[in-house]
Amino acid sequence: MTTQDKQSLDEKATSIKDLVRLINEPQSLPLNLEHLKAAGGVNGLLALLGTNPDKGIDEDTVAKRRSLFGSNTLPSTPRKSFWQLFVDTFDDATLQILIVAAMVSLIIGIYDNPSTGYVEGCAILAACLIVSVVTALNDYQKETQFRELSAANDDVDIKVFRSGEFKTIPVGDIVLGDLISLDAGDNIPCDGVIVAHDGLEIDESALTGEPEDIDKDTENDPFLLSGCTAVAGTARFVAIAVGKYSQWGIIKSRLEKEQEETPLQEKLDDMAAMIGNVGIAAAAATFIAMMCIKIFVNPDYLHDVSVFHHALEAFIIGVTIVVVAVPEGLPLAVTISLAFSTKKMLADQNLIRVLAACETMGNATNICSDKTGTLTENRMTVVQGIFANTKDVNCVQPLAISVNAIETILECIACCSTARVLPAPQSEDSHEVVDSRQKVVGNKTEAAMLILAKSAWGNNDDVDKRRENANFGKEGGSRLFPFSSARKRMTVLVKKDSWILYHKGAAEIVLENCSSYMDVDGSEKPLTAEKRAFFKTVIAEYASKALRCVALCHRKKIDSVVRTDLSKISLAETEKKLEKDMCMHALVGIADPLREDVVDAVATCQRAGIFVRMVTGDNIETACAIAKQAGILTKGSYFAHVLVH
Repeated sequence: MTTQDKQSLDEKATSIKDLVRLINEPQSLPLNLEHLKAAGGVNGLLALLGTNPDKGIDEDTVAKRRSLFGSNTLPSTPRKSFWQLFVDTFDDATLQILIVAAMVSLIIGIYDNPSTGYVEGCAILAACLIVSVVTALNDYQKETQFRELSAANDDVDIKVFRSGEFKTIPVGDIVLGDLISLDAGDNIPCDGVIVAHDGLEIDESALTGEPEDIDKDTENDPFLLSGCTAVAGTARFVAIAVGKYSQWGIIKSRLEKEQEETPLQEKLDDMAAMIGNVGIAAAAATFIAMMCIKIFVNPDYLHDVSVFHHALEAFIIGVTIVVVAVPEGLPLAVTISLAFSTKKMLADQNLIRVLAACETMGNATNICSDKTGTLTENRMTVVQGIFANTKDVNCVQPLAISVNAIETILECIACCSTARVLPAPQSEDSHEVVDSRQKVVGNKTEAAMLILAKSAWGNNDDVDKRRENANFGKEGGSRLFPFSSARKRMTVLVKKDSWILYHKGAAEIVLENCSSYMDVDGSEKPLTAEKRAFFKTVIAEYASKALRCVALCHRKKIDSVVRTDLSKISLAETEKKLEKDMCMHALVGIADPLREDVVDAVATCQRAGIFVRMVTGDNIETACAIAKQAGILTKGSYFAHVLVH
């Protein structure tokens, strides 16, 4: 970046901030659109921000942008000091009763017996002090660990274009003007304006409370808000507000959430209140009874005792009743046991932020776990498949199929995907151990097929070049309807000499919409009942081996099927008119191995009386196979098959 460029960014800073303020007013879509159009639309905004619509910002301008417009970090509430946490411990009702009782006992004890009367009161105060110090110290340590863990959890990778290169950066490194890639399922990391899109739908309920998904486009509503989620489609957008200047950052800075009490704290408070009330009632009754005896009965043994001394003795007995009634060792016992529990749980990689919260965790009787990435490693690998009617049992070497057939398969893998496969990270330290595997960005299932295509099996195919040539998200370019868990499949419409549809998804669903299959020479053959039964058998075989079964198919010359402009066709019309009579060209089995410690962890939970359930959207046979491997689905257990429409 030249000195002139730096000066240009400095000079434009005020204009940029003024425009961003005008186009990023909350709940003001018509006014925001009006101001955006007045500034020259999206192209005018990009020119002002110095962002290329294809290459993004210059890498050399990142530091300057961060200093001028802020970083993408959200404000966090200031943490409490140890002294504040120590003082907060005295909000506990049990401690308050004990302290009052201890002070009264101390005063009366010293008055009644100066030599030893202070012992009981001091002992109770010492117990209260130990409870407060242990609780405050534990909460301070856990708060430190929790903030470190939260920072690591928030540090997700975001896909951006900088200096013409596609790369992943931590979310906190985003700066104003960054060109960001957004796929279905991604959280929006900052406020932005859409540059290019394809069927984008956004869930804005986190900000607006409205449950309906919002269609986004460059004409009617190009604005994206941080904290929301992309539920369908893809897009590239330019960042216009980051960190505390974004809509979510502004809202978060105004929110202060009161920490709710745990069930254990509520029970202890109720018990303390009950003991205090009963103890005070008993003490008051004792005091009244003793005074009535003195005043109205006045037996012989009280003749020589004055009313004042008798009242003092009655009061001491009443205080003694209260002190005896309140278990001064209970808070200390609870605190020590909970502190010990948190240490044990931390050893099992379970961080408890607040001491009493581990009691809530201890009440768990059921665990519902996702499969992919939780029980399994989420490192997908294509291990078996049928490609152009040719069986492949290892997917390592190129197959003896025609050029047309392998070209169709590779084109489908490359275009029918939103994932990216990047080179393995390189370490500057020669002694540092790094993961030598390629880095996967996006859907792991799609990435498994991309890795297959880029391997020797696919003759090291350049899948990125194929996708770039398809011109997704550009005016008049190809269309992409990403994979969704509701449909369990995805579709792309690729524009060449004529339009061609590529389709990929759950094998049992895709197979029902196919009427032909591709043979070894690349020709299309009718999908007879016998051949359909064969594919169903293969699907069942893969599922029984705990393999995720994915089918790939295509349909040529779809522009002759519908009269609609395919560059503007909707997903609903595509599903109704085009996703049928397709030709299946591949059926792949993808392995995702269990994590090493899953079987032991499930067994430990079951021995502790915790019921473990696995929740997944996979084929029911695959789900059962994985559940059996993990020890979840055993003899006498059951599964529930829920259909979501």
